Order: sequence, then structure tokens, then C-alpha cells
Amino acid sequence: MKTRSRGTGSVRWAWVLCAALWFTGGAARAQQVQVSGASSGEVNVYIAEAGDTLWDIADRFFNDPDYWPTLWSFNPHITNPNWIFPGDQVFLVPPQPQVQAPQGYRVTESRYSGGPQVEMVLGRRVGFLSEDQFKGSGVLSNSREERVYLGETDEAYIRFETQRRVKPGDLFLVYRIEKRVKHPKSGKKIGYIVRYLGVTKVTSTETPLNKAVVLMAFQEIERGDRVVPFAPMQRVVPAVSNATELSGTVVYNFEGLESLGEYHYVIIDKGTRDGVQAGNRFVVRQKGDGVDAFNPKPKKRKDFPEELNGEILVIEAQEESCLGIITYANREFGVGSPVEMIAGY
Repeated sequence: MKTRSRGTGSVRWAWVLCAALWFTGGAARAQQVQVSGASSGEVNVYIAEAGDTLWDIADRFFNDPDYWPTLWSFNPHITNPNWIFPGDQVFLVPPQPQVQAPQGYRVTESRYSGGPQVEMVLGRRVGFLSEDQFKGSGVLSNSREERVYLGETDEAYIRFETQRRVKPGDLFLVYRIEKRVKHPKSGKKIGYIVRYLGVTKVTSTETPLNKAVVLMAFQEIERGDRVVPFAPMQRVVPAVSNATELSGTVVYNFEGLESLGEYHYVIIDKGTRDGVQAGNRFVVRQKGDGVDAFNPKPKKRKDFPEELNGEILVIEAQEESCLGIITYANREFGVGSPVEMIAGY
């Protein structure tokens, strides 16, 4: 069995799981939901409503209607993706099988080999939004409550400055901008680091100010905070073959560290405009001796073969950038490191 160091694995728990709460009319306290608000006891289960299709569900919860074939693969009990009946359970992530760890070990071609990983991506309290996502987000501009700060079960009003399809029952993440991100080499502004503050559910769309209820608050919410469409707590991201050859740069990491390792989240300066999609993998490659960093006169690197030092799985691709998770690292690297997307990899 291939062994890999996971010295930085504990960092993954620094990304706290987002949870959603479902507000039921007249109830004195909010109830925990697994995205849908169903009482099925299953995590990440959506209870279908009249007229639902997998296309609609993928669009609503993942902002990607073309994700429906993957969603369908999680639900073999659905025989026709265009025919889903009210009350049907739709799994948004597949159930996790119990796998017994194999005994002993076996030698592979190289213990430094990377390889495709299927990651269950955890929801994050901190995230990244592109300029377009920021412009398309709504503003929690007012509230019915007679106080400045808002919390769970409080009622608020949301205004969207751009045209957006919103209907009662839609869930949105409330966020606040923490900083604007610039490319470390070009200085170009590429997006925003944001902090997620809570979850709201739209209850009425009869007026330009949409009524909503705060289902969960991670911290105090203020008038002027913004909202983006809700994403489930988890999303399965299978690796897909890269369709193109591409070079990019790691432009940001969320921990503010100089050296990165497995399960750190990073931003890369390439996106859908360059042909990047969720499931693509970027690799970090380097030539040289393992102790070059400590050698004042390193050996000529051109004489060495190129070695794989890390691999980054794309979780979400935006127009000019993408969010990725480091799934493999045998040597630390940092912001400014060059990365490659190898065609067919």
C-alpha cells in the first residue's frame, strides 16, 4: 500500500462545516436540516417537490445544471432523471461505504507518485468569490427586527441589484468581505476573500425586497452583509481527465502560511475561460536534489528529471480563477509556486 505523509492533515478541520437550519412556521426553535429540511435522518438528502428534475436540483444546490449525471449516479433508485415524484429522496452526496483497511504493504513504482483522488469537500466558513459572483450577489439591506445585529430566527429583507431567479424556499449563504485578492505577480485584482456568517431562507418574493429568515448564524449578521446561493455542506469532486495543457500560479492560501501541504485550500489564477473545470488536477513539479534548499551551491538542475511534488484538485472553477484543495504533497510549496495542468492527466 502506498504510504503518504499527512503531517498537515489536521489543518482540514480548521475549515468548519457549514450547517443549515430549517425554520418551520410557528416553531419556537429552529430544526437542524440536511440541506432539504426533511426528517429522513439522512445527511444531505433533498426531498423532491412537484415538477422537480435532476437538472433543476443540480442547478439549485450546485449552481451547475450539468452536474446532474453525477447526481444521478448517487441515486440508482431514480430510473428516469426527468421523472421525480414529490416525496422522493434525492441524495446530494453518495453514502460512504465501510472499507476495511488492507493488511501489510506493497511496493509501487515510486512512493512519491500522485494519483486521482475523489474528495468529499467540506463546507467552509471562509471562501473566495470572483468579481462576477460579488456583483451578482444580493444585499441583506434591511430587517423587520428592532436591532442592529441579527441572529437565528430573525427576519430580514434581501435586495438583488441584478436580475436573478429567486423563489420561496431558496437558501442563501450570508457573507462579509474580508479582503480583496491581487495576483502576486501581476498585481491584478482577481476576487474577494469572504467570511460566511450564516444561512437564510427566502419566505416571500412578492416585493423587490425579498423576505427571508435567518436559519443559522455563525456570528452576528449586520445590515449591508451580502448573500450568495447556498451550497451543500459537502460535495463529491471526482477527478476528470484534463482536456488541455495549461500553466498557472498559486495566488492565495487561506491560512496565511508560507509553506503549504495536504488539505490546504488554494486559489489558482486559471478558470473556465482557460478550460478549467471542477475535477481537473494541477501538479507542482520541480527538478533538483532533495537538499538543494540547504546547499549554497546547488547542483545544475537541468541534469535532473522532473519530479512531482504536489497535486491540486479543482473544487470550483470561476471565469478567471479556481479554488482547489491540495490532495497530495511530498514537499511543501507556497503562494507564487508555478502549477501545470497536463493534458490527459
